[in-house]
Amino acid sequence: MSKEEAVYIISVAAELAGIHPQTLRIYERRGLLSPYRTPGGTRRYSEEDLERLSAIQALTAAGINLEGVKRILQLEGAVEALQGQLDQIKKQLAAARADAAESLSSLPDILRPTIQQMLEE
Repeated sequence: MSKEEAVYIISVAAELAGIHPQTLRIYERRGLLSPYRTPGGTRRYSEEDLERLSAIQALTAAGINLEGVKRILQLEGAVEALQGQLDQIKKQLAAARADAAESLSSLPDILRPTIQQMLEE
């Protein structure tokens, strides 16, 4: 996160989230938040941090303790990373299929339908 994105000081972030600044400090100590720190050590929160706070509040309101919230957020991050990898693999597969389909034109007519069917599976 860049310092341009992290614009809210702790009191403003807490007010926007509707919680006490000490709660933000607790969340940070528990590893739920990692606000940007200025060279002087001041915490700065971004819109992304505020969205994460909203998710934390929703999960705790549903009765999940902070360790459970932390694990859920970690798993959500892992799912997002895996989804990105899957999307990349799908793009590579589509490109490989397109290349293979293009190569079909050089095959003898007798082989083309069989290989075309294999590419479509």
